Amino acid sequence: MTRARALTACAALALLFACGEDKVTPLKAELEKLKKERVPQEQLETAKREAAESEAMRDAAVAKATTDEASVESAKAELERLRNEMQRETDRNLELRKQIDENVDKTNASASGVEALDKQVAERRKRLGVLRDQAKALARALQPQDPAWAETRRLAALRDFAGDAESQLPSQPEVQALVRALAQSPPERETLVTVLQKLAEALDRVAEAGATEVGAK
Repeated sequence: MTRARALTACAALALLFACGEDKVTPLKAELEKLKKERVPQEQLETAKREAAESEAMRDAAVAKATTDEASVESAKAELERLRNEMQRETDRNLELRKQIDENVDKTNASASGVEALDKQVAERRKRLGVLRDQAKALARALQPQDPAWAETRRLAALRDFAGDAESQLPSQPEVQALVRALAQSPPERETLVTVLQKLAEALDRVAEAGATEVGAK
């Protein structure tokens, strides 16, 4: 090879290297950039796992929220049921209270009626006792040796007694027997005494029996 050819070859090599350097430099820079930005495989796997866990947590949270919402609705329904049941119980208690008050009023009215009846019975027993005592006294007062004027007074008192007894016991047989005996003309003393004694016994029985309304006015 001549000197000229050697020089030419050297110049071409120098030019080739010069051109090659211009293309290789950007490639090296890009490679360096890729090395810096490349994510390691382990880090990528970790990111994927965390993403999957996050998604699972989200799904679990959504499921729990749905369950909680259902529980809330169930609790609301139960609360409404309890409120309705309490209202029904309240209404029932009010009705029972009303019935109790009505029964109390009826009981008080009955008690007042019984008290009034007891008072009437006591008064009637007292009147019958007075009639009984009068019948006994009139029977004792009718004596065979009484003068005419005394007998007249006794008969007048006896007729007044018979009218009083008949007004209180119009259906009593002994009272009617006394009225018939007094209607005789003249009345027989012994008959009157017998009738008065029987009437006193009858009045005593009626009074002891609780003043039964036997033909009472």
